[in-house]
Amino acid sequence: MGLTDPELSVVLCDNETIQSLNKEWRGEDKPTDVLSFPLWEPDEFHAAVPALGDVIISVEYAEGLLDTAEHQRRVADELGVPTEQLDWGLLEEVDFLLIHGMLHLIGHDHAEPDEEAAMKAEEKRLWEASS
Repeated sequence: MGLTDPELSVVLCDNETIQSLNKEWRGEDKPTDVLSFPLWEPDEFHAAVPALGDVIISVEYAEGLLDTAEHQRRVADELGVPTEQLDWGLLEEVDFLLIHGMLHLIGHDHAEPDEEAAMKAEEKRLWEASS
Protein backbone atom coordinates (compact mmCIF):
# COMPACT_ATOMS: atom_id res chain seq x y z
CA MET A 1 0.00 0.00 0.00
CA GLY A 2 2.82 2.39 0.72
CA LEU A 3 0.83 4.05 3.47
CA THR A 4 2.88 5.49 6.33
CA ASP A 5 0.44 7.59 8.38
CA PRO A 6 -3.07 6.15 8.03
CA GLU A 7 -6.00 7.84 9.73
CA LEU A 8 -8.43 5.80 11.76
CA SER A 9 -11.45 6.68 13.83
CA VAL A 10 -12.05 4.51 16.91
CA VAL A 11 -15.25 4.77 18.93
CA LEU A 12 -15.62 3.04 22.29
CA CYS A 13 -19.28 2.57 23.22
CA ASP A 14 -21.80 0.42 25.08
CA ASN A 15 -23.96 -2.48 23.87
CA GLU A 16 -27.00 -0.29 23.23
CA THR A 17 -25.07 1.94 20.83
CA ILE A 18 -23.40 -0.89 18.95
CA GLN A 19 -26.68 -2.83 18.73
CA SER A 20 -28.31 0.19 17.10
CA LEU A 21 -25.48 0.41 14.54
CA ASN A 22 -25.52 -3.34 13.97
CA LYS A 23 -29.27 -3.23 13.28
CA GLU A 24 -29.02 -0.21 10.97
CA TRP A 25 -26.01 -1.35 8.92
CA ARG A 26 -26.09 -5.16 9.08
CA GLY A 27 -29.75 -5.86 9.79
CA GLU A 28 -28.83 -7.74 12.99
CA ASP A 29 -30.73 -6.53 16.05
CA LYS A 30 -28.20 -7.60 18.66
CA PRO A 31 -25.02 -6.23 20.22
CA THR A 32 -21.66 -7.33 18.87
CA ASP A 33 -18.06 -6.78 19.88
CA VAL A 34 -16.72 -4.70 17.00
CA LEU A 35 -17.98 -3.13 13.78
CA SER A 36 -15.82 -1.76 11.00
CA PHE A 37 -16.85 0.83 8.46
CA PRO A 38 -14.21 1.22 5.74
CA LEU A 39 -14.16 4.40 3.72
CA TRP A 40 -12.91 2.52 0.67
CA GLU A 41 -13.31 -0.83 -0.99
CA PRO A 42 -9.93 -2.66 -0.82
CA ASP A 43 -9.36 -2.29 -4.58
CA GLU A 44 -10.24 1.44 -4.46
CA PHE A 45 -7.87 2.39 -1.64
CA HIS A 46 -4.81 4.45 -2.49
CA ALA A 47 -2.07 5.98 -0.39
CA ALA A 48 -2.93 9.54 -1.44
CA VAL A 49 -6.04 9.37 0.77
CA PRO A 50 -4.81 7.81 4.02
CA ALA A 51 -8.16 7.59 5.86
CA LEU A 52 -9.07 3.95 6.52
CA GLY A 53 -12.48 4.28 8.17
CA ASP A 54 -14.14 3.73 11.53
CA VAL A 55 -13.86 0.95 14.10
CA ILE A 56 -16.62 0.84 16.71
CA ILE A 57 -15.91 -1.28 19.82
CA SER A 58 -18.40 -2.06 22.55
CA VAL A 59 -16.45 -1.97 25.79
CA GLU A 60 -19.43 -3.56 27.51
CA TYR A 61 -19.33 -6.51 25.08
CA ALA A 62 -15.54 -6.72 25.49
CA GLU A 63 -16.02 -7.09 29.24
CA GLY A 64 -18.26 -10.10 28.55
CA LEU A 65 -15.63 -11.60 26.24
CA LEU A 66 -13.10 -11.07 28.99
CA ASP A 67 -15.29 -13.10 31.35
CA THR A 68 -15.40 -16.04 28.91
CA ALA A 69 -11.66 -15.77 28.12
CA GLU A 70 -12.52 -16.74 24.52
CA HIS A 71 -10.00 -14.43 22.87
CA GLN A 72 -7.39 -14.99 25.56
CA ARG A 73 -7.51 -18.75 24.90
CA ARG A 74 -7.36 -18.25 21.14
CA VAL A 75 -4.41 -15.85 21.25
CA ALA A 76 -2.55 -18.01 23.77
CA ASP A 77 -3.09 -21.04 21.56
CA GLU A 78 -1.86 -19.20 18.47
CA LEU A 79 1.20 -17.98 20.38
CA GLY A 80 1.86 -21.45 21.80
CA VAL A 81 1.70 -20.38 25.45
CA PRO A 82 -0.55 -21.54 28.29
CA THR A 83 -3.68 -19.39 28.62
CA GLU A 84 -2.91 -18.47 32.21
CA GLN A 85 0.56 -17.26 31.18
CA LEU A 86 -0.93 -14.66 28.84
CA ASP A 87 -1.56 -11.41 30.70
CA TRP A 88 -5.07 -10.49 29.57
CA GLY A 89 -7.29 -7.72 30.84
CA LEU A 90 -9.76 -5.28 29.34
CA LEU A 91 -7.00 -3.33 27.58
CA GLU A 92 -5.76 -6.50 25.84
CA GLU A 93 -9.32 -7.47 24.89
CA VAL A 94 -9.95 -4.06 23.33
CA ASP A 95 -6.55 -4.18 21.59
CA PHE A 96 -7.49 -7.54 20.08
CA LEU A 97 -10.83 -6.16 18.87
CA LEU A 98 -9.09 -3.10 17.40
CA ILE A 99 -6.72 -5.34 15.45
CA HIS A 100 -9.67 -7.40 14.24
CA GLY A 101 -11.60 -4.29 13.23
CA MET A 102 -8.65 -2.74 11.40
CA LEU A 103 -8.16 -5.92 9.40
CA HIS A 104 -11.76 -5.66 8.24
CA LEU A 105 -11.07 -2.09 7.12
CA ILE A 106 -8.34 -3.25 4.77
CA GLY A 107 -10.39 -6.06 3.28
CA HIS A 108 -9.93 -9.12 5.48
CA ASP A 109 -12.95 -11.28 6.26
CA HIS A 110 -13.70 -14.58 8.00
CA ALA A 111 -16.80 -15.82 6.17
CA GLU A 112 -14.92 -18.67 4.46
CA PRO A 113 -12.34 -21.03 6.06
CA ASP A 114 -9.45 -19.79 3.90
CA GLU A 115 -10.34 -16.15 4.63
CA GLU A 116 -10.59 -16.92 8.33
CA ALA A 117 -7.17 -18.62 8.35
CA ALA A 118 -5.58 -15.63 6.60
CA MET A 119 -7.25 -13.19 8.99
CA LYS A 120 -6.19 -15.16 12.08
CA ALA A 121 -2.61 -15.23 10.78
CA GLU A 122 -2.67 -11.44 10.43
CA GLU A 123 -4.23 -11.04 13.88
CA LYS A 124 -1.40 -13.12 15.32
CA ARG A 125 1.26 -11.16 13.42
CA LEU A 126 -0.13 -7.81 14.54
CA TRP A 127 -0.69 -9.00 18.11
CA GLU A 128 2.94 -10.13 18.37
CA ALA A 129 4.12 -6.85 16.85
CA SER A 130 2.11 -4.83 19.37
CA SER A 131 3.29 -6.78 22.42
